[in-house]
Order: sequence, then C-alpha cells, then structure tokens
Amino acid sequence: MLLLALACTSEPVPVPEDTANWPDIPTEQVGPSTEITVRASPPGQVFSDELTLTLQASADVDIVYTLDGSVPESRDPVYTGPITLDESTQLRAVALDIHGDPFGDPIAVSYVRVSAGLSDFSSNLPVLVLSSPRSLPESKADLTSFSLQVHTPGDDGRTQLQTPAQDLRAGLKVRGSSSAGYPKKPYALELWSAEDNQDQADSLLGMPAESDWVLLAPLNFDRAMMRNALTYQLSRDVGRYAPRTRFVELFAVGGNGELDAEAYKGVYVLVERIKRDTERVDIQEMGPQDNSLPELSGGYLFKEDRTAEDESGFTAGTAGGTFDFQQPFVAVDPKEAELNFAQTRYLTDTLDILGESLAAPDFQDPESGTHYSEQIDQDAWIDHHILNTLPKNPDAFRLSGYFYKDRGGPIVAGPVWDFDRTMGCDDDSRAEDPTWWDPSNITTDTTYIFEHGFWLGLFADPVFQDAYWSRWVALLQAELALDRILAHVQSMEDELSEAAARNFARWPDYPPRGGSYATEVAELTQWLTIRHRWISRCVERENPQNCTGN
Repeated sequence: MLLLALACTSEPVPVPEDTANWPDIPTEQVGPSTEITVRASPPGQVFSDELTLTLQASADVDIVYTLDGSVPESRDPVYTGPITLDESTQLRAVALDIHGDPFGDPIAVSYVRVSAGLSDFSSNLPVLVLSSPRSLPESKADLTSFSLQVHTPGDDGRTQLQTPAQDLRAGLKVRGSSSAGYPKKPYALELWSAEDNQDQADSLLGMPAESDWVLLAPLNFDRAMMRNALTYQLSRDVGRYAPRTRFVELFAVGGNGELDAEAYKGVYVLVERIKRDTERVDIQEMGPQDNSLPELSGGYLFKEDRTAEDESGFTAGTAGGTFDFQQPFVAVDPKEAELNFAQTRYLTDTLDILGESLAAPDFQDPESGTHYSEQIDQDAWIDHHILNTLPKNPDAFRLSGYFYKDRGGPIVAGPVWDFDRTMGCDDDSRAEDPTWWDPSNITTDTTYIFEHGFWLGLFADPVFQDAYWSRWVALLQAELALDRILAHVQSMEDELSEAAARNFARWPDYPPRGGSYATEVAELTQWLTIRHRWISRCVERENPQNCTGN
C-alpha cells in the first residue's frame, strides 16, 4: 500500500507565459532569418481526467506536431485547434515556412496523467517524474528517450504533482553493477536538447548545469538512504570536490501509462556524475590533436574499476609486480576509444614512473630521479584515503577508485564514489564491525587499505605516514568531528523521514532495521560514534596502523 500525504488543491495549472503581446508577423513577412517561437499552453505538467492544450506561434505560420515524442515533420498533422489529451503524452511541435521547412528547433512538452489515488500526492522533497511512450528500461543498453519533470516545493514547503515543473527531454538507462539486478533500479540520466538526442546542460534542483546525472536507488544495503550523500558532504567539508546530491521521490512510467502506485519508485538520490567539467572535475579537455607536451600532460580522468563491455582497461604502475591492483585502470575522459596512441603511452608511462619511484629505497624513479612526491598531490591522496577509511569502505580504491591529472599537474586521488556498502550497512557484513582499519578481519573479498596498489609504497615512507596521521588528528577535531558528522546525519534524517515511510511501503521486502526509519538511522549513528571514538584513540598511539579492534 502506498502512503500519501494530502495536498490542499488539485486545480488546473495556469499558463505562466503571457503570449498576448507576441508580435503579429504576417506570413509574407516571414523570412529565413525570422525568429519564430512556438509555445504550448498549459506548460508541461501532471493532469487528471482530461487536459486541453493549445499551440501558438509568434507569427502567422503553420505548426505541425506529434504526440508520440517523435520529431515533427511536414507530413505530420497541422495544428488547427485545441488538442484534448486523456493519456500521458510527449508533445513535440515546430513552425513551418511556406516551403514546409522548419523554423528553428521543435519544442518538447510532456503531459503526464495521474491516477485518482495519487492526484493529491504531496511531499517535502522535490519530485521527479519520468515518462515515455516507450517502456521503462530494464537493462544497461542504449539510452531510451524520456521526458523529465522536476517538481519543487512551493512557498509552503510542499511539492505537489499538479504544479508547474521544469520540463526537459532526457535519455534514461539502468546503471550499476550488482545494483542493476534489484527491483528498484538505479538510472543514468542524460539531459537532451528539444531538437535531437544531443547532450544539453541544465541545472537540476539548484546544482550547476550539466547534461549527465545519476539516480541512485538506495534499497537493501543503505536503508538509511544517506550513506553516499553523507560521505560526499564530508568530502566537500574537508575541501575535496565530491558529487553534489539532492534527495528526491521518483515516479517513472513507460508506454504512456499513468502515474499510479506502481509508477511510484520511492526515494532516490540525484547525483552529479563524475566527469570533466568546470564545476565538477575541473581539468583541461583533451583532443586527438594533443600529441606533444605540454598538451599531452593532461587532462586525464581515469579510475581503477571493472571494465564495461566496450573497454579493455590497462595495467600500469606495478613496478614489476611490487604493487598489486585488483582491477585494471579504466579511462573515463577521454574514453578509451578516444585516446590516441601518444596519450595512452603518456598516461601509462606516468603511472609506471610513479610505481618505480614508490618501489625504490629512496622513493625516486631510478631512471629519471623523480621523487614520488613530485608526481602526486600528496594532500589530496591523504584526504582520499581518510574519506574511504572513516566509513570503512570494503571496496575502497579497487572499485570506483577515481584519479585525475590536469595539464602540467600532479596525479590527484579522487573524487570519492560509492558508499552504500559502508558504515555498518545491511546485507554486507564487511563493514559491520566499526573497529579495525579495514574489513580484513572479516573477509578476503575487500581492500587492504594500507597495502593496495600504490598505497603499499606510500605507507612505507615515514614522511608520508607522519603527514597522514597528523591529518587524521586535525580532521577529527574539525571537519570530521563527531558532532559535525552527526549533525549531517540528523539533518538528512529530518529531510528523509516523511518520504522514507512511503519508500518502505513501496518496497516492503527491504524494511528498515528495528521496524522504523528512526531505528535504522540510530544504527548508523551508533556505528559512526563507535568508529569515531576508536579511530580517535588509535591515532594517538605511536604506531596507529597497528591498532586492532580489541
């Protein structure tokens, strides 16, 4: 059964634009350079029963339209009067000149029918509505065309479905590894232009404009639904970029269906996808023409992770087998297929030199004499390690382990990503014990955080160790102080508690521990408290790395 909060009204949405003062341009005065705008009234929205819409152009020209999301052409119906809808519809329309050629880009407007039982749906969170004439994607295949409506709280702090919304076109597909197999699907979301399926940057819920986003679907592991958002916030607190997040409730429906209890998908986390961008990973863009220094030196965004079907990845930095990487390195931007030979060779050689310097007794590459500290942003590497160690991430570094290198700059570890299996979560025992540095006391299917890959060489250097443990001491008393962490938890609980009840009602096979959302969050709070106190005692010891769970 879906739990609902009642809104005070479900009146039709008024038209926000004033088209009465549009210029009345006669047909004979319309030329190739004339700017013709088409508008739909009312704007994209959710409706119940029937909805009548009208189209208007800013000149006396024909308008052709489609109701199936396809691009309108001259052979499609010409608009002659109001259109009545009784099902979810993706309208696209464009003005034509006397030769039947389009003026400018078509508009794309979505109208989504809601069932009587949900017409008064209300939430304190923003609500996203995904709809399409096509079926909801069930796999990680190509992106499927969808409309995206973004509904936000009004002056009363409540979000109602039948209110004006940000109306966008988007491509949608299932994402994730193991999470893709669960009934509550995580999605990759790519914003598209109204004209075609090309990327178009837009701001969502106040976050910087971009085209690529992720809809995380907390389910069996993170039943507090905040582990990723919390860790990303802590990363930003210590001065390291991590994806911005917003908690939302999601409706998704395909096949022109209506919004009903089945279309409600629960609480999701809208997240910035990690990519090169001035507001995300701010590095230079590489092109195929960048074949020599200094352009060849960056920027590169890459990760240690499993490869996708169209990737082979690459191995580097092992120093003849001294360092073990459980997964290959994978190019993210430029992608593997976009890297030319010189770029691939440069990135591989750079990592090899880092490995050789870390394996050397004096931490200098035997051939170039380069010290490892000249090749990495040591402070960033230290913070990245701490941010994975605090929540006891069992997959740290070896999965979703991101790195980047700007032009002429050092290798930076980060941003952090993927923390649903951390902090004493459900359905994964590897992070159950809040003591011990890593989960190696429980299973071999984990990351040995002081020994994995380059970290083995870094922690062999007393200078690096001193800087590392000093940073722990400083952060535990400031940005990572327990009261600050728990204040974030409390704030997120306050934000999520109402919607959490609806989420667990929608997915009853994955209930919160202790029977309520409050008791689930209490489990997280207790784990963090014990973890923080244990680490705080350990870092005061002469050799913190040898601290055990006893």
